[in-house]
Amino acid sequence: MTRETEPDEDPRVADAQVPNRSDSVYAARAFLVRLLDGWGVADEVVDDAALLTSELMANAVEHGSGDVKLRIEVQDGLLHVAVHDDADGVPEASQAEPGSPGGRGLWIVESIARNWGSESTDEESGKTVWFELQAPQGADD
Repeated sequence: MTRETEPDEDPRVADAQVPNRSDSVYAARAFLVRLLDGWGVADEVVDDAALLTSELMANAVEHGSGDVKLRIEVQDGLLHVAVHDDADGVPEASQAEPGSPGGRGLWIVESIARNWGSESTDEESGKTVWFELQAPQGADD
């Protein structure tokens, strides 16, 4: 069965700002999960988004500086999550050594996300790292 869908004329957008501390990773993840659940995003997408958001937030806290900003948008069946910190530098996905305790975060993002990237602007210091996932609505209860 096919369904035609109209473009989403009312995109859903939310922003949060958290301090650059390790407990902010959990807070941002919890915020995202509750928000997407409330927006009716499918559970499997919420699970993937929570994992990827945790990875980006952990990188921002570990390698970044300044407050960390989280932006979550859902429009036309696409979820876009962006994490901004004030540190310069372009993140790169890499393969960690088998015994290494870290270094797999962006590789995980690259493996799961529909698309991901980073950007910086002249108007704002630092960088924004983002990912996108297809975001169908969950099943009606």
